[in-house]
Amino acid sequence: MSEADVQPGAPEHEPASTDSGYEFTPLSDEAVKKQLETDATWAAELITKLCTTGGDDAMKPGIVNACEGLAFVRVAKGGLGVTLARGSGFVIRKLDQDRFGHSRWSAPVFYTVSQLGLGLAAGYESVESVLALMTPTSVHRFTEEHQVVGTDLGLVTTDGAMSGVPAGTFGTSNHMDVQANNANAVFAYSLAHGLLANVSINGTSTYPDTALNAKLYGEMPLKDVLAGKLPTFKEFLPLYRRISDTGTSALA
Repeated sequence: MSEADVQPGAPEHEPASTDSGYEFTPLSDEAVKKQLETDATWAAELITKLCTTGGDDAMKPGIVNACEGLAFVRVAKGGLGVTLARGSGFVIRKLDQDRFGHSRWSAPVFYTVSQLGLGLAAGYESVESVLALMTPTSVHRFTEEHQVVGTDLGLVTTDGAMSGVPAGTFGTSNHMDVQANNANAVFAYSLAHGLLANVSINGTSTYPDTALNAKLYGEMPLKDVLAGKLPTFKEFLPLYRRISDTGTSALA
């Protein structure tokens, strides 16, 4: 990275060594380092679970080759009935990919979520989800204040309606025809209590995690982070490898 590439407000870290085409920024804050390690390990394991749970309804590995980005979120119910009060997650954007499915991804942008409607999954105490973001626009929505998933993100159901996403349905209906006419299409896959769950996440509000993103990137615009204008973190390498391995397995 040249001096011209460094943006005002970015943390003054010297990039560390490279691995698998990545350049890394070292972390001095042990708490943040531990959080990134934990989040990356959880997300990598979630991809594996979603691809191996639910039989024919499991997440298809090829979705990581088709998408522009991936958002990960986990939430816990804060009350009775149909809502989850609070959750958190992060989004990463695909920077490049070869014909064999090997891919390279951006540094993560962290966000919080609130008011998650559970739909048919009412009664679950926790939900873990992966959102496959099919366009750059849907990726960038997570960098903006107070976006409402299901309205702004154009979530797609099996019948093409814009009213939430049943988990694990990509590939079981003609979603790509819907996505072709929808600049913000997103497909969601969720686990509740470790089982594939038909979870409607319509109406979920998302907000960038300002404090954590500032620790990682200073005043760097979050869209620039997702464009790969800063090095990522070695703590996320296990997740990048899991995604790339998932993509190559789909083409084997």
